[in-house]
Amino acid sequence: MKYTTKEAREILGVTEASSKYEIEKRYDIIMKKYQMLKTDGKLDEKAKADFEKNTDAYRILMGYEIDEPQEKREPTKTDKIFMKAGIDKKKVDNFFHYYKFHIIIGLVAIVLVALTVKSIVFRVEPDIRLGFIGEINTSEFDILGTKIKEQIPEIKEISFDSANYTNRYADPNEYANVSKIMVLLSASDTNVYLINKFAYDSYANNGVFMPLENIAKDFHIDISKSNYLKTRVVEEWEDPKLDQKERKVIKYRDAEPVLYGIDVSDSKFFEGMNIVGPEKILVIRTGTEDLDLILKLVKLFVT
Repeated sequence: MKYTTKEAREILGVTEASSKYEIEKRYDIIMKKYQMLKTDGKLDEKAKADFEKNTDAYRILMGYEIDEPQEKREPTKTDKIFMKAGIDKKKVDNFFHYYKFHIIIGLVAIVLVALTVKSIVFRVEPDIRLGFIGEINTSEFDILGTKIKEQIPEIKEISFDSANYTNRYADPNEYANVSKIMVLLSASDTNVYLINKFAYDSYANNGVFMPLENIAKDFHIDISKSNYLKTRVVEEWEDPKLDQKERKVIKYRDAEPVLYGIDVSDSKFFEGMNIVGPEKILVIRTGTEDLDLILKLVKLFVT
């Protein structure tokens, strides 16, 4: 060992009472000064020698070098590799000690990026996307997904989109949820929804849902319990005044009320499941073209 413990403390500028944390802190300062000189191109031979001296002192005080003489050992394969490359292994050890947290964080970041890329590359596209608007209970989604896949073998993967929307209690995130609903209904790939009555009353007359009377006839679905959902889509609204609570209709698109949703609240399929609140109204987004799986889902939900 080059120095005694007392000499090492004097070199590093610490006292006998200094803790290992204080010694680490002191060496950190020395390391930073050394790195600055190196970066600025001002590193001379004296600065190099001083840094090596401080490094030796630091290693002694931290217990990396012990007082007792050590038996001479043959260089390991790793030592030989460093020697052949002209690299000071002691400096490398110190570098990794000082920057270990930076290295760990960097490795974690690389792993996260790799996992993200993997999830994108190997992501399985869902066979169907099901949306929920109402008093959402996401804990039921897994149960619902399993039941659907059991009943419709063609559906291997299902994705769920949801937005909370209710008038039964105050929702602190109401504005954010309304914005999400607008995105779901206008810009997402989700075409079939289960919604509550409040959501149906809010959006059905805006023309976002497909008329379902013909589908109901084709599948012999009893819509007698859904007649209360018949409504007319508004083609033109009057510009609201500042003190006006409700918008006034100028022109309807539908001459007569049309069925845009089917009430499936009493469906046996949903027994024991509370997904969107007290009511479950099935709707299909207007403009939907590929109806094969969706119609199978409709048939399943109305049973």
